[in-house]
Amino acid sequence: MDATSWRLAVSRRQGFGLALGTLLAAPRLARAQAYPSRPIRMVVPYPPGGGTDNLGRLVARALGERLGQAVVVENRGGAGGNIGAALVATSPPDGYTLLFTGNGIAISDLLFRNPGFDWKRDFVHVTRIASTPMLLVVQPSLPVQNLADFLAYARARPGELNHGTPGAGTSQHLAAALFDDMAGTRIVHVPYRGTGPSVAGLLTGEVQVMFASVSAVETLIRDGRIRALANTAGRRARAWPELPAIAEALPGYAAELWYTLAAPARTPDAALAAVETAAREIMADQTFLSLIMERGFDPEFLDRAQLGPALDADALRWGPALRRAGITAE
Repeated sequence: MDATSWRLAVSRRQGFGLALGTLLAAPRLARAQAYPSRPIRMVVPYPPGGGTDNLGRLVARALGERLGQAVVVENRGGAGGNIGAALVATSPPDGYTLLFTGNGIAISDLLFRNPGFDWKRDFVHVTRIASTPMLLVVQPSLPVQNLADFLAYARARPGELNHGTPGAGTSQHLAAALFDDMAGTRIVHVPYRGTGPSVAGLLTGEVQVMFASVSAVETLIRDGRIRALANTAGRRARAWPELPAIAEALPGYAAELWYTLAAPARTPDAALAAVETAAREIMADQTFLSLIMERGFDPEFLDRAQLGPALDADALRWGPALRRAGITAE
């Protein structure tokens, strides 16, 4: 074989080897790039048993079915949701750690000098799943039967009633603070480490009043163990038409909970798009919608483009209310 023929043969063998290597590597490359290729952690920044946890677990299961990987809920409660949110903010931005939280995150900088994260800079807010009013509930031993009774009773006893919340700065705390501000009452705040402990405090009599998520207290109301007086939305709630809205007695009052998914900033767009698409699909699933509505949640989907501005607007709405109520960053 002359030199020219030898070089041609070598070139052909090298070309074939490169092509074969590319073909063999392609499936491995596709698998490496596919999202998700392993289970996803969803951090709920509150203990088990509250509304965020209850809905988060339903969302995790539904998302997992569509993404083809388990979505595992991890409860990290404390500091009004800040501990869990800070954990996600500092997690690798690879799409495998998500935060299931609420609109309270948008006023974290108004309530805490150092919440451990910047809610705009450190997160991508992916989608809103649902909203729900809270319910004003009391111990049955309290001698009030309706909202008018409660207003009169609380106004006549400033500083004598306690209300429990999942923690300082939570939506429940803000709902109570807004109520105090607008009703002229003074109900003492008792923060707990999550919704479950705060409900236990109501049942044992440590506190007499709660502004509670529906899912956390619905069964207790049906069983007669606590008494519901009103809802915190600006209108009567679909699931509780017999209860007045607080706004009927205090015009302009409104305090609702949103439930949202977020991811660490700089999470790849492909992962964000996959989660958003899966969320959009579950929000079009009538079985899933019926499931969450039965538990008192109102389906309200917002995508990435819509959710950021909505959180901005909610934060702007709460700023003046916090100042009037004398709540400052701690």
